[in-house]
Amino acid sequence: MIREIIDKLNPIVIEKANKIFEVSRILKKYDGKPVYIKDVDGFEVVGNICSRETLSKIFNVKKEDFIFFMLDAIEKEKDGKLIKNNKLREKYIEEEPEYIKKMPIPTYYEKDAGPYITSGVVVVNDEDYGYNLSIHRILVKDNHLVIRMVEQRHLHFLYKKALKEKGYLDVAIIIGVHPAVLLSGSTSADITFDELKFSASLLGGEIEVFELDNGLLVPEAEFIIEGVIVDRLDYEGPFVDITGTYDIVRKQPIIEIKKLYRKEKPIFHALLPGGIEHKTLMGMPQEPRIFKGVRNTVPTVKNVVLTEGGCCWLHAVVQIEKRTEGDGKNAILAAFASHPSLKHVVVVDEDINIFDINDVEYAIATRVQGDKDIIIIPGAKGSSLDPSSDLKNRLTTKVGIDATMSLIKGKEHFERAKIPE
Repeated sequence: MIREIIDKLNPIVIEKANKIFEVSRILKKYDGKPVYIKDVDGFEVVGNICSRETLSKIFNVKKEDFIFFMLDAIEKEKDGKLIKNNKLREKYIEEEPEYIKKMPIPTYYEKDAGPYITSGVVVVNDEDYGYNLSIHRILVKDNHLVIRMVEQRHLHFLYKKALKEKGYLDVAIIIGVHPAVLLSGSTSADITFDELKFSASLLGGEIEVFELDNGLLVPEAEFIIEGVIVDRLDYEGPFVDITGTYDIVRKQPIIEIKKLYRKEKPIFHALLPGGIEHKTLMGMPQEPRIFKGVRNTVPTVKNVVLTEGGCCWLHAVVQIEKRTEGDGKNAILAAFASHPSLKHVVVVDEDINIFDINDVEYAIATRVQGDKDIIIIPGAKGSSLDPSSDLKNRLTTKVGIDATMSLIKGKEHFERAKIPE
């Protein structure tokens, strides 16, 4: 499956690379452009396969319309069908846990604690809440894995629930999957939202899955790690996160590996921390969430983008059709409420291209008066990924910029000159 996608994307081809620093150096050099490396410790490796441009090509959707494609798939999540096909299992060779040391898992940056799985989609199932898919950084140690599990997220909740019920949580980590599964694992929704069905919805309505020995259903992947998350902790980090800066060292849950599955000639997906692929997968699934939140307050919202310069996490641009004075400021407040990690948001009119940062800056330059159009919210809960924030108390100052045309002054005052046909 991943091989077909790579062929479609016409990647940059590299003959050989070392998994320690060289894979990451190549991915950084060609950041945003798909890369295929023929030989990393005897394995094929791909990276940079998910960006706005490549996802638009894979799903055959214009990049400015991708948010609506995702919104539609979210609405149809419950209708997603899981087609059980245990013949898929025949594609795999089973390996012992020690095989993890042979895999081409990169060490990305100078101060990294070791090799990290960064593209692995974590699959768990709960009898009360159903399937949950999520992406987490996973440190490979000598005889186990250590997973960074954010405390407020669903996986942590299900992990704590499972510890009380049976003392461990069954897990599968799938590497080298269709981007629909990556997007699903990156999407934030209610805990009852079934990301496995959402993957099916993104793929047009259905997805083939098969059953592992621990009972979990998984879609096709290049590598599959079957294990349990146990009630023990180990040190995780330092490691680079979405801002390109190092996150702190913490004690995090241990994953005991029970079994490994691989295809005969598997392709490993290396996801560069802090690169465009990382930012895209974190940010794009948040855009529909912001859109819906703003739409509840300003029904004429047109589009939303989390910008690459803002790490696709901290900065948003919201486009609205402004009908009454004050719509821009209401949109600002709604955006902050919809995505709590958001730090700065700019609201613009329909004539501004939100995918062109120069056009957004033009709106700020020509439509903003600082004493009237800028909202400052100190002491708000922010993102732990922002190195400038109060990391101890997780507080930040949020800034909203209403860069829409003043209806009091009159839209004609802001008319942009056009050359007729």
